[in-house]
Amino acid sequence: MILIKKVGAITALALALSIPGAVAAETTTATVPLNTLTAREQAVINFQNSIAAFRTAQIARQAAIRPLADARQAAVAAANTAFTTAIATVTTQEGRDAVVKTRKDAIAAANTTFKSAVEALGAAPTKPTKPAKPAKAEKAPKAPKSGN
Repeated sequence: MILIKKVGAITALALALSIPGAVAAETTTATVPLNTLTAREQAVINFQNSIAAFRTAQIARQAAIRPLADARQAAVAAANTAFTTAIATVTTQEGRDAVVKTRKDAIAAANTTFKSAVEALGAAPTKPTKPAKPAKAEKAPKAPKSGN
């Protein structure tokens, strides 16, 4: 029992004395970062960050377009409702043609307004391109087998 305690104490003392020397020896050597990334790994990380930014920009753009689309849909619905109401009271072909033209013009105006409002938002965000995969090394041709 006493022998085990002595061996344990000697081991602990030897370990404690050797650690400062090891630390001092490491400080004199050149330090190399342990977590260096290859160019491909860095490109993948940059791509992932770019995709996240793209998604955020796309969501923001869709949020800006949604009220515009709702307004266009409301204008088309109003034109259709007005058409339905007016067509019921029309008795002549000229009157019918005028109501149909009015409806088409209202829908065209709603679509034009929507398109110009979307264009005023600016260009849509462009999706980043994936980093190129490293080229595979060609396999060395196999040596021909001998006839023996």
